[in-house]
Amino acid sequence: MARKNFVCEWTPKSFILTVVIATVLFNECFIYIIQSFRWPDIGIADYRNYEEEQVILLVSDPQLQGYQMEPPFPIGSFSRWDIDRYLTRTFGLVYHHVKPDIILFLGDLIDEGSTAVDEEYHYAYQRFIDVFSAAEYTKKIYIPGDNDIGGEGRDFRTQKKVDRFVKNFENITGVSTFGFIDYIKNPEDMVWVVRPRKASPVHVLVSHFSVLVRDKMRVNPILQQVRPHLIFSGHWHKANVFLCNDCMKDDDSSWSVKQRNIEDMKGWMVTNLTEKPFSITEIMVPTCSYRMGVPNMGYGVAIIRKNGELSYTVLWTPERYKMLYGYLVAICVCLLVCLASRWLRKR
Repeated sequence: MARKNFVCEWTPKSFILTVVIATVLFNECFIYIIQSFRWPDIGIADYRNYEEEQVILLVSDPQLQGYQMEPPFPIGSFSRWDIDRYLTRTFGLVYHHVKPDIILFLGDLIDEGSTAVDEEYHYAYQRFIDVFSAAEYTKKIYIPGDNDIGGEGRDFRTQKKVDRFVKNFENITGVSTFGFIDYIKNPEDMVWVVRPRKASPVHVLVSHFSVLVRDKMRVNPILQQVRPHLIFSGHWHKANVFLCNDCMKDDDSSWSVKQRNIEDMKGWMVTNLTEKPFSITEIMVPTCSYRMGVPNMGYGVAIIRKNGELSYTVLWTPERYKMLYGYLVAICVCLLVCLASRWLRKR
């Protein structure tokens, strides 16, 4: 019986089809899986007791794109769809990797939350809920940013904006107690009204804007009132750590705040929050959105134990713009193949 030889012949159509399928699979599937393999292991059992140690997932500046500042249909619709899909995928992977006890949203939740009309705000809020639906049954704390209620430049904060945020999310101030930690929200708005429990071993101040970079005369009354062991902030869209060894001293001397860029963080940063009574650590969490114009996006993860031990890392997510450029390159290659094929046929 004669043996048939099967030879795979590449035609322009088969080559283009292969390039398209490979590009889509890599950009929409494989790149997310590859990136998740680079994340450090959480190292805590699923049956942990949040009364003794807590795993905190930090989401900063998602800024879901709105309807006023985006291009008209179809570009605006596609850009909103793509950023929503990117955040849904990255958050879902991070959430299942971390299995957090609590999630802190550090402000600027909706890009046009301060300027949107009620109908636009309603649609954006529903998209926000859908994007982070993987954590539907996990405890959350929401902090408003300037994009949510105003407060930066000429975008003034008004009571109407605050009321709309409160109606859809939660109060912008107060103390939320979870396990052994008191989470103090936006202390500048309520510093003389609400205090954390003295019995709580750990006080965590949660603010959209950075605290330690401000003038001491402005923030020292807040720090003396709240007595935080740790501060989480966002707004800059970058990953930083600020350390002040004498910020809790009640005097008029100037303080020295050391800033450390952690954009290249791959492992865990470990410290103890209660060993030095006059020291404060502030962790600035990077944005999780690729639309913010920064090269590195990610989610912060903090593990706090009752004895004051803190472990912190950033789970970096894929650079979406590089993936979109990859589509552009693939389109150019396919066009060149088509043109070359037509030219050869004419020859």
